[in-house]
Amino acid sequence: MRARRGRVIHTSQAITSPRILAVDDDEGILFTLRAMGKTAGWDITTASSPLTALDIVSQQPLDLIIVDYHMPEMDGVALVRQIRALDADVPIIVLTVDERMSLADRFLEAGASDFAVKPVKAADFISRVRHHLEAGRSGPVENTMPKGLSSQTMARVIAALSSGSEWRGAEAVAAQVGIAYQTVWRYLDTLESEGKVKVRLVYRGRGRPAKEYSLR
Repeated sequence: MRARRGRVIHTSQAITSPRILAVDDDEGILFTLRAMGKTAGWDITTASSPLTALDIVSQQPLDLIIVDYHMPEMDGVALVRQIRALDADVPIIVLTVDERMSLADRFLEAGASDFAVKPVKAADFISRVRHHLEAGRSGPVENTMPKGLSSQTMARVIAALSSGSEWRGAEAVAAQVGIAYQTVWRYLDTLESEGKVKVRLVYRGRGRPAKEYSLR
């Protein structure tokens, strides 16, 4: 354990362990993330300050970064933007209690890769982190996707659409791929805009109809 800028950073990473950084001003959340990481065989470095996190990002390459939305020094959107200025490729997972699609759009535009909703469940968290670690380690691939999207994740979304039933909604695809439905919706919207999927509206009682997708 070592101190930087008056704040405590916990780190005990083995050389072979993925280099994961979690940023949250709540020490209880950081403790939980470290415990879940230990279950998966990861030693997660934690920082309780966005400024400390940026210091770490500027000094060493990382395999994945976890960012809280609500923090006193700067919010998660601003932190994601600043991380992206330092590292254009590292996967960034945002922790938030707010599931609004408008917020998801802000984070994706800033450069976030995915979301995890608080309270974080171990199985969902581990699955999501593994997905992005595997995508990040799949080798250099030219990324021609819109900002915040990756070619590797798009390939998994397309694979999910091609398996199972002909028509699938965002939540079903998200469950199979292992990422948030807000993230999946962004990939599906890109496929729709490019004319690569068929779309139908499904009415389930009150409220707006849900979209289901099928590959062309």
